[in-house]
Amino acid sequence: MSPRETYDVIVIGGGSAAFEAAISAKTAGAGRVVMLEKAPETEFGGNARFSHTGFRFVHSGAKEIREFVPDLDEATFQRMHVPPYTHENFLADLNRVTQGQIDPVLADAFVGQSNAAVHWMKDIGIKWEMEKTIEVDNKLYFEPGINIHPIGGGLGLLLALREIALKHGIEIRYDSKVRAVHGNERQIDGVRVSAPSGEYDLDGRAVICCSGGFQASAEMRARYLGTNTDFLRVRGSKHNTGEVLQAMLAIGAKAAGHWQGAHMTPIDSAAPAVETPLLEGGKGNSMNRYDYPYSITVNNLGLRFYDEGEAKHSYTYAKTGRAVLAQPGASAFQIYDQTGVDLFRRGRNYTATVFEADTIAELAKKIGIEPAVLVHTVEEFNAACRKDVPFDPRKLDGKCTVGISPPKSHWAEPIVRPPFRAYQVTAGITFTFGGLQVDTKAQVINTGHRAIHGLFASGDVVGLFFHNYPSCTGQTRNAVFSYLAGRNAAALQN
Repeated sequence: MSPRETYDVIVIGGGSAAFEAAISAKTAGAGRVVMLEKAPETEFGGNARFSHTGFRFVHSGAKEIREFVPDLDEATFQRMHVPPYTHENFLADLNRVTQGQIDPVLADAFVGQSNAAVHWMKDIGIKWEMEKTIEVDNKLYFEPGINIHPIGGGLGLLLALREIALKHGIEIRYDSKVRAVHGNERQIDGVRVSAPSGEYDLDGRAVICCSGGFQASAEMRARYLGTNTDFLRVRGSKHNTGEVLQAMLAIGAKAAGHWQGAHMTPIDSAAPAVETPLLEGGKGNSMNRYDYPYSITVNNLGLRFYDEGEAKHSYTYAKTGRAVLAQPGASAFQIYDQTGVDLFRRGRNYTATVFEADTIAELAKKIGIEPAVLVHTVEEFNAACRKDVPFDPRKLDGKCTVGISPPKSHWAEPIVRPPFRAYQVTAGITFTFGGLQVDTKAQVINTGHRAIHGLFASGDVVGLFFHNYPSCTGQTRNAVFSYLAGRNAAALQN
């Protein structure tokens, strides 16, 4: 290895955003393209390795979705309920969950190019399958805008992208940590790499930063995210520790996004401290506990503390972990009867930290809550459930509670069908919301509000979201900004 080399495009990272950026650059005419993956080869892939990687994007309905799954049998297709998900729908979802804080120009560009970016992924060779959610009356219902995911989940996506990258002659260097960035607020010149054989410099006509967030750094979590966040369980890669983000800020890149915000979800209390495992086949994280809209959640005192039925889980799960973190012991219990259990997504029967009993009082004893308190909480909830509105898990049914706080806005079905179950949950962090400011060309912007020549970014290192995010938006963001970054980086070579 020579002490100094020159590449047309240097991509920092080895996750889905990095692969997509590298492939985009190469297919747009870039010459030498190299990817620098901090992790060893056995651990490459960033957060995508620990996700099922769903994609939310604008589409025209069932006919278009079928283009991604051409082998889908006709009988299943006819059972699918897939209304269009429009530009207006997606933009409204983004604005609502981010409380209107998302950059309106970036949001509009992101949404407007989501369809083309996901079709581009199909065109380069990514294979897809359907997202099955709830089955009611022999019909398959999906979360709005979320209908497909790559075959094999996150790891399947990464392996497919790597194969495509290698076929295009893209070089991948594992165990290659970017230790420093060469450049300033006006122009990027290259990077310094720490490898097992020593340190060396790479010069680059363009650099695309896809280094991820800082969620795996307990020190940075405590610094930016608040009290006790250094104790959060990390659902994704242990390698996303924020050094490259800090280096970019140090040369004058502008910060963006919600620096006290992050994707925090309810996960099983037995989840490991880092890198929670996937379900078989990569179809979701095995520690996720996302069926809470059909239950109530109580803290260790036996009291409810948030609206479990505010919206579909895909619009609330990324902030619900924060609510759990704020409770005594940073944990809580999701309480179900058999009506809720029967609605578990994809028929999932969780087997981790679960307790079951024939009465609520018995259940309370098993989970260490004063029985009188939990019985009162459940009875108060049951009495408050509207009886004049039918329960309908297919939609926001308006079946709410009346006269109690916090309310439950939808799916407030009394908890009366034994045996009853309790799942103990804690808070898990997926990615952080604070990052780099980019423009609609995926160029990194400096603190003087100008683009840094030759520097682009995509993925979790981009500061885009505030407070919350709609599920399966992160992977679509990666595809959109990586496609743009690769194309625009390649254009600098001409």
